[in-house]
Parts: sequence; C-alpha cells; structure tokens
Amino acid sequence: MARCRESDPPTQVYSEVQRLALEELLAADRPAFQAFLRREKVRAFLSEPEIRAILRAAVPPPAANESTAAAEQSLNTSEDCSSLTYFPVQSDVEPPVLELGWPPVLCCQGPTEVETFFQPSFGEIIYPCKEAVRKQIHSAKEVIAIVMDIFTDIDIFCDLLEACKKRRVRVYILLDETFFPYFLKMCHDLGIDLDQEKLLRVRSITGKTFYSRSGIKLVGKAHEKFMLVDSIRVTTGSYSFTWTDGNLNSSNIVTFSGSAVGQFELRFRILYAQSKFANAKRLGICKNYKLEQFFRKTVPSNTLSLSNVMKMDFFRLRTFSANVLNKHELLQLSRDTRYKSNFVIKMPPEFTKTNQSLFLKRTVKIGFIPGTH
Repeated sequence: MARCRESDPPTQVYSEVQRLALEELLAADRPAFQAFLRREKVRAFLSEPEIRAILRAAVPPPAANESTAAAEQSLNTSEDCSSLTYFPVQSDVEPPVLELGWPPVLCCQGPTEVETFFQPSFGEIIYPCKEAVRKQIHSAKEVIAIVMDIFTDIDIFCDLLEACKKRRVRVYILLDETFFPYFLKMCHDLGIDLDQEKLLRVRSITGKTFYSRSGIKLVGKAHEKFMLVDSIRVTTGSYSFTWTDGNLNSSNIVTFSGSAVGQFELRFRILYAQSKFANAKRLGICKNYKLEQFFRKTVPSNTLSLSNVMKMDFFRLRTFSANVLNKHELLQLSRDTRYKSNFVIKMPPEFTKTNQSLFLKRTVKIGFIPGTH
C-alpha cells in the first residue's frame, strides 16, 4: 500500500489522471471509475459522499433542439452582460460598479483588528455567532454585502429588511444556486416580494463548472461565507445563516476590520460580476409552494381503522363540500376509500403518482379533526 511520506513534495492541484478518472465516473458510473483507478494505479481521491454528490449534480448534454432553444433564451433573458459575466481583463483592473452604489474603498484602511466567536460558548451568550451577525447588521449605515451558501434564518433576514426600510441601507446578497429555492420559500412564507424591495438585490452564484468530453456538465457549489458592512468590517467563518447553525450546530466566525477587509471587498465585487439574476417568478417556487404543501403521504389500507375512515370523511367534507351533491355520494366516497391501496392523510413526501394520491385543487384551512387528540 502506498503511503504518504513527509519528504514527498507537494503535488499540483491539477491532476490529469484525476480528470480522466472523473470522466470515467460521469460517463460510466462507479464500476468504470474503480476499474480506471486500479488500472492506472491511482489512489482513491473521492470519498463515497463526494461520488454520490457528483453523480446527483451531473447534467447530461441537452438535445440539439433543446440546446438551441436554451441558447436563444439565455440571450433573450440576460439583462446586462457586465453583470452576468466576469471579464478578467476588465474586472482585474477595475471591478464592476454595483447598481445600488458602494462606499469609498478608502474606508478599509489602517491596522487589522480581529474578534472571534465560538459556539456553543460557556459565557453569557451560549450561541454568540448569530448575535454577532445581527449586531453587525444593526450597526450598518451604508451597505451590507453577503455571500452565503444557504440563507433561511428568518431573524437575520428581517434585520436586513429593517435596515433597508428604516435606515436606507443598501443590501446585496449572493447565494449558492443549489440552495436558492429555500431562500425564496422563506421569502414567500414571510410575504416578501423581492421585486418590490428597492434597496435589496439578491443573486445566485455557483462554484467552478466542469465539462466532460461527453458533454456532461458538473457545476460546483459556492461554499464561501462572509458579510461586509460599510466596507470597514467583515465577518466570516463556518456559520451559515440558518436556524440550526444559530441554535444547535457548533460553528465559529471571525469579525475583523482594517486593510484586510479590502480583499473581501474585491472578492465580493468579482463574485457579483459572475452572479446570475434570480427571477423568483420564473423559478416558480413561490407559486407552487401552496400546492405542494397539500400533497399528502399515502398509507396502506390495512392500517385504516373506523376512526381513520371517519377522519377521512370529515376531511373530504371540509375540502370538497362544493363538489359533493348529496349524502349518497359522500357515503360512496367513504366506501371507496376502504378498498384503495393508498390514501392521503398526512404531510409529505413528494408527489409521485397522480392516480394514487389526493390533490387539493384549492387552498383551504383544515380545522380541528375529531379524534386527533
């Protein structure tokens, strides 16, 4: 077995043999990948979770007609080439100007001052990371710029909205494309229309994109996490803007000011130039959420009891009273449910088969159901 020795020189990040192995994995799945590693005597460089993630994220090449249509749609829906594309020759000299404005770069000068936070903590505040982030948001006077993988914390988002509306602070948010729908769902739950927020800009970003020889596309994720405040302070670390990271998970952040902030400022402006416009209406997350929440889990008929059947009758009466013409039809519905292999009574998973699940065509509030206590 080959072993790593301390005397071994550091290898380069790029490896052609690893690229070829990845090609085998994308083209022919695990057996071909393992066979290539044995044949070329290459050490296994991918863990099982990484392999599963790569196979899930792999996008097959589109058909010729689909490719043409996608290209035309991309050209028609793009707003501004400078905001959707990163040009090294231009942005390395002068990063693109953000549309809501930006504080002077001279603000991030002077010695670097650092403050660290770890959670859980044994001080006065058990979970100080979230409190530190909210404190930085409340102190903002001009602009807040956030790069995050996943953002679903309601408290932090409401703090940002308050900064926009009450203190006229400009807020830029860049989120990983994979988790962006969850952010939109949070906005929908809060009744927030991003298009109506004049001082808030939210866009999506990704990691590096890999194209195989067979045309398969593999898009990496954005794992960067930092928040700039007024170009004079930056907060970064392992903490994500989620409830679990703020209350359950262990994490850390570092808040510092001074000349080091300039590197994060430049990085944010480059990421913003690479980001994509996030159209919530085009994604359809907010529109479909009301329907998705009424797909219910099916249960086998042998688990049905008289009490459950009564609940089903009550459930159907509440939701379909307009469609039930008389008592005979209601009783017939009750009899039919006893012999179906699946029936709908509780919350998700995803909808799979139309003929075996129940779909509510209109949004209703389900009140008290007898026998549930």
